[in-house]
Amino acid sequence: MTAEEPTPPPGAATGAGAAGLGETLHALGDQSRQGVRAALATGQALRALLAADLALARAALGRSLVFAVVATALAISTWLLLMAALVAGLRALGLSWTVALLLAALIGAIGAVVSGAVAWRSLDDAGLQASRRQLARLFPEAGAADAAAETSGQEPKP
Repeated sequence: MTAEEPTPPPGAATGAGAAGLGETLHALGDQSRQGVRAALATGQALRALLAADLALARAALGRSLVFAVVATALAISTWLLLMAALVAGLRALGLSWTVALLLAALIGAIGAVVSGAVAWRSLDDAGLQASRRQLARLFPEAGAADAAAETSGQEPKP
């Protein structure tokens, strides 16, 4: 009687296969660690971007506040100075008090509108646009593409 060696069942690891499995698991662990490191680096980069964006927003709000104060000061001082000078000059030309005061108010309003427009324009930096773009890339929403397509006038993709 010859004793035949039992054949291993299909899919069973042999000596060489077991070594290959260990190497595969080791490589998988290395790739997992690299993936975690990449995710952490992405999170740190996003945190740095958000910090820079908040600093920009803080500076923009400060500038806006300064220009709002300037707009208010110009509106008040323009009103007072022009009312004094213009009203005196217009009254000397023979105009009525009403017309003289309305012209002084118009000049003050123009200065206030110009300063207010500068303050409003500087608020654009307070919108955190860079952080919003990066967060939208990292966490896309299903409805965001449809909303963007509707605002651009294009048909949403099915």
